Amino acid sequence: MTDTTNSISDLIEISEDGIAFYEEAAQKVKDKKLSTLFTRLAKAKSELAAELTGEMKPVTGKKKVARKTDGPLGELSKAYAGLRKQWPESGAERYTRMAEVEGALQLTFQKVVLDRDHSFVVRVLAKQYVSKAEVLNKELRACQRAA
Repeated sequence: MTDTTNSISDLIEISEDGIAFYEEAAQKVKDKKLSTLFTRLAKAKSELAAELTGEMKPVTGKKKVARKTDGPLGELSKAYAGLRKQWPESGAERYTRMAEVEGALQLTFQKVVLDRDHSFVVRVLAKQYVSKAEVLNKELRACQRAA
């Protein structure tokens, strides 16, 4: 597999981590508005993961490469795992950490948009996700300010 394929695979897996986190978070919160926001975040990540998976070229005869746990992508994966395990009681702390993770993920996808090593379709999908994520992240930051 190329580094490009590996990074897209990692982005898909991190998106799947985000899906699991936000689906669980939507069930944990009592506020319907927050639950709806978390559901929308999970849906955006789900759509992205499905679309990117559709663009992956199958690699025959090779085993799946284990996800890298170092670097920015590994840190994002660890961040979702940490948020799931230690759901902070303080709303402000929770939303601050979520906003940090989502901001870092958004920057990662902005880099994909600019990386000509990725196919045009992958870059367009990343751009569409960045646009959706900007709107959802603004709502998340508003929750952070209100907490």
